[in-house]
Amino acid sequence: MVTYLIHYTVQYAAHDLFIEWLKTEHIPEILSLPGFMKAELCLRKGGSMTSSSKEVGIICYIKDEDSLKTYISDHAMKVREKGLEKFPGQYSTQRDVWLETYTFERQP
Repeated sequence: MVTYLIHYTVQYAAHDLFIEWLKTEHIPEILSLPGFMKAELCLRKGGSMTSSSKEVGIICYIKDEDSLKTYISDHAMKVREKGLEKFPGQYSTQRDVWLETYTFERQP
């Protein structure tokens, strides 16, 4: 499994609309693509109303590297352009790919 992390820095004025768009359009679209298994939306708590931006994260779980490659070559630009058109100049993005994940759970 591949863990694909997307980190957004969103202008404060656009934040609420951006979150609604992520929940209702962007994340469902991503999950409809081949290989995407699950996504988690992470919202940072707190922050000042006078702050110019807020941070948002999405953690996507993708079946395998081939599915990630297909996403990047066939879908990524189209999916990303929708956000850029809807929120021009109102956010920046950083992406990370983690190819191995080890899960540890507390034992009873």
